[in-house]
Amino acid sequence: MKGVVLAAGYGSRLLPFTSFRPKHLLPVAGKPILCHSLEYMRDVLDIQEIIIVVGYQRQAIMNYFKNGNELGVDISYVVQHTDQARGIAAATNLVQEKISSDFVLLLGDNLFSANLKKVIDLHFSSNASGTLHIEEHSNPQRFGVVELNGDDVISVEEKPEHPKSNNVITGFYVFSPKIFDVTASLQPSARGEYELTDAIQLLVDQNYIVKASKIDGWRQDLGYPEDLLSINKFYMNDKTHIVKGNANDSTIIPPVYIGEKTEIKDSIVGPYVMIEDGVSISHSEISNSVILEKSTVSRSVVHDSVVGTNSRVVGLKAHSLKVGDYSDIMNGTA
Repeated sequence: MKGVVLAAGYGSRLLPFTSFRPKHLLPVAGKPILCHSLEYMRDVLDIQEIIIVVGYQRQAIMNYFKNGNELGVDISYVVQHTDQARGIAAATNLVQEKISSDFVLLLGDNLFSANLKKVIDLHFSSNASGTLHIEEHSNPQRFGVVELNGDDVISVEEKPEHPKSNNVITGFYVFSPKIFDVTASLQPSARGEYELTDAIQLLVDQNYIVKASKIDGWRQDLGYPEDLLSINKFYMNDKTHIVKGNANDSTIIPPVYIGEKTEIKDSIVGPYVMIEDGVSISHSEISNSVILEKSTVSRSVVHDSVVGTNSRVVGLKAHSLKVGDYSDIMNGTA
C-alpha cells in the first residue's frame, strides 16, 4: 500500500516563520514536522513507499529527505506548481499516474498519536471507496463537517455556516483509485480551490461506500505559531533531555531539545524548549519556546515564544514573542 503526503502549501498563517522555509520543515522535538509524519507512516502504518506532493520551497524538502533511504522508505515527488489548480483535491489528483490501488492520504502538517491503522482496516473490511478519520470539534465551522448514519458518511460540507454535526475531517484518508474519477470532474469552490470534501460528496452521491472512523488519540495540525509550541510540548516529555550543544553555568530543566553548536551561558532553559542548531543564549530565561537556528537571545526573559532563524532578542522581558526570521528586537545594546 502506498502513502501520499501533501506538503505543497505555503503556510501563510505561519508567517513570518515560513518566509524562508516550508512549514513542513519547522522543527518538532528536533525533527521537521514532516519527518514525524513519514516515520508514523513507516512505523505505525507499515507503509514503505511514499509519494510527497511538494510546491512552495520544494527543493528544501527534496534536499532534506532525498529518496528516503535514510528513513528506510522509498520516497518519490510530484510537484504542484503555483500556476496549477489549487486545493487538496487538485494536489491529490496529481499522483494519479503513480497509484493503481487503494492508498493512504495524509496532510503533511498533521500529527497523530492515534493508531490510524484502524481506519485502514475499516476501509478494506467495508470494501469502501473512501474512509475518513474524523474527530469531534467544538467549532466545526472551521473544517469539513461530516454527517453520519452509524459509520456511513451521508454528507460532507466544507466550512459550513450551519454544521449538521460536530464531526470534522482530520488530515487522514484512505481512498481507492475511484477518487480520481471524481476529482477530475470537480469545479473550483467559491474560494477558488478544488475541495477534497466536494470529491468525497460526489462519491457519496454516486452511491459508492464512504466510511468514517473516530479513533481516540491526540491530533494536531500546524496552522499557527502557537501550534508549533503545543506540538513540541506534546512530543516532549519528562524523559526528553537532548543537549547536543554546550551549556556553561546554566540550569537546564527537562524536557528540552538543544541542537548542535548551540552555546548557552549563565541562563535557565526549560522546560519545553526546542532549540535548533547554532543558537547563542546568554543571561536569559527561556521556557515553553521554540528558538530557530542561528539566533541569539541575550539578557531576556522569554516564555511561550517562537524566535525565527538568524534573529536577535536582546534585553526583553516578554511573553508570547513571535519574532520573524532575520529580525532584531532589542532593548538596549547587544
